[in-house]
Amino acid sequence: MPLPEIHRAELERFPAVLLALIVAELAAGNHIAELGHGFPAAPIGAYVLLESPVTTRPRAGDAQFRFHDYNTPAHSGRFTDGTGHFFVLEPPHPPEPAPDMDVIRARSREPRILPAPVPGNSPFARFRQSMEIDYEKWHDGIGYDLDALREAGAADWQSIERLMLEREPSDWRDIEALAALGKGRAERKLRTVFAGSNNELKQYVIRYAPHLVSPEGRTQTLVRALDEAVFYYGLSQALDEAARYHPPEVMDALFRGALHREGEAAVHFAALLFYLHGKSREPFDWDHRPFFLLFHARPGPEREAVFRQLCEQTGVEAGRYLDKP
Repeated sequence: MPLPEIHRAELERFPAVLLALIVAELAAGNHIAELGHGFPAAPIGAYVLLESPVTTRPRAGDAQFRFHDYNTPAHSGRFTDGTGHFFVLEPPHPPEPAPDMDVIRARSREPRILPAPVPGNSPFARFRQSMEIDYEKWHDGIGYDLDALREAGAADWQSIERLMLEREPSDWRDIEALAALGKGRAERKLRTVFAGSNNELKQYVIRYAPHLVSPEGRTQTLVRALDEAVFYYGLSQALDEAARYHPPEVMDALFRGALHREGEAAVHFAALLFYLHGKSREPFDWDHRPFFLLFHARPGPEREAVFRQLCEQTGVEAGRYLDKP
């Protein structure tokens, strides 16, 4: 079935697997209720909300698709590919049937039996349980239970500290918890992380324990991330940091990236440069999105042409960067 002409240009930007799913659903009689660019799509992506649930493939993940079934007022099932920038959404689930008030009244007259105390509810047990990260916690950015740490007595506090010191940090939650533990062995571990090679974790040390990092170390780490990191592995964090902290070395890295980095990164570099030069209201201003998307062009003459436009609008001499590799 041909794509609706009104949406054709946007739909053709979707990854092939998602576009094939949309085409299959349209051929099966489904319809597009909405095409948009907000949540859950990334700023450079988009979503399609279908009128009916997907029927042309299993509602499950596999090698090509990531799938999760939500129950929100906006949508239910959510299909995306490995990058997570474009989405095919299903409509919300039907509302639950109204409760049977006769049943509720009958149950209210039954004698109440209080549940037995839940074992393992100490601050240490709560903190340890919070370290089990499921999809919802990962997606919603929920960290470890720092309230449990703050409420811990000496014995629980030492148990939590020992747990974190024996653990190899893997993401921001570990760094945040080590920073919350404060001075002593936890800070020494954070210094070791910052001296290591994991640029993503080093950025989290800057965020959660900035007093441990010199201005020179902060700048060098951020410049390296802007030069080398990719999305989902440190680049988003680097862009957030650059919006707050942008000495000349960082600004140079942003201009270099807008000129030389792959299109997805270059789009965001250009958007942030617009913002830092007072040309937009936020780090990715949707009013200027058509211009930012021009940076999807391959590095070369076409990218150089749009880069010159960026420099002209921000008052920067383009030759400073065009003459450098």
